[in-house]
Order: sequence, then structure tokens, then C-alpha cells
Amino acid sequence: MELHLGGHLNYYDAQHRNRLELHLQEPLSLNALLLQLNIPRCEVMLVVVNGELASQANPLLVNGDRLDLYSSVGGG
Repeated sequence: MELHLGGHLNYYDAQHRNRLELHLQEPLSLNALLLQLNIPRCEVMLVVVNGELASQANPLLVNGDRLDLYSSVGGG
């Protein structure tokens, strides 16, 4: 599975990568993946699975999926 961490979400990766390749042993919910990656769910504002806005709050992910996660955008 390809994972893209948009915005400041790459902060939660130890190497601050914004793109990761993950191998899922079995289908996994978005919330379970975020828990494994230590990314707080409240930090994720936009979820895109295989190029489409996720229609569920907690989509099921499988190998071969492309997941894009985005944080909120702030300004001053």
C-alpha cells in the first residue's frame, strides 16, 4: 500500500517521510492504521483512497491501495 502524508502529518513518521510503502498482512481499517503509525485521528482532516474522497469515516484498506492523508491547513 502506498501512503502519502500531506501537510504536517509527516511529523509523525520518525524519518519525517511524506511517502511510505506499507505491506498489510490483512485488510486494516484506517483507524487501526493510524493507531499503528501513532497519528492522532483528530489530525487527519481529509482521506483519499485510490484517488477518491473516502465515502466512509473509517474505510477498510488493503494492499495495492493508494492512501493520501491530509491535515487541516492553517493561516494567519
